[in-house]
Amino acid sequence: MMRFHRLAAALLGAVLCAHLIAQPVSAEEKQRSFRARRSLGVLFIGGSLVLAKQGFSFRDEADELYAKYKEAGSPEEADRLYTRTNNRDVKSQVSWALAAAFVLSGSRLLFSNDGGSSRMAKVDKAAPRFLLEPQLQPRRIGVQLKRLFF
Repeated sequence: MMRFHRLAAALLGAVLCAHLIAQPVSAEEKQRSFRARRSLGVLFIGGSLVLAKQGFSFRDEADELYAKYKEAGSPEEADRLYTRTNNRDVKSQVSWALAAAFVLSGSRLLFSNDGGSSRMAKVDKAAPRFLLEPQLQPRRIGVQLKRLFF
């Protein structure tokens, strides 16, 4: 039953991300394209979903290890199982904390105004500029930092 709830939560998150990406035609006229800032926001929210799911997996593994710890026959085995249980529990909590940070950062990037044109006019032309590009390849998702020379 718990797996169904996790699947439903993941599906709801995917639908939310798809809804945030899709824009009405009238909004597309106002915004020329899907900017890098919004793309990065969607990536952060998607990463948040993955980290939350991983946190649940670590918690389930910690629960299984704790049940084995209670049934351990020797003190050495009990100590080993207890250490592994603590390890998985800490990993689950860290995953959930990172998921919360990612969703907050992603929401901020996604819903904030992109006042890039007015800020770029004030930037000194001699200062180095950088560009953050998402990289999508089979079995790999990443972000590439590029320096713009012109």
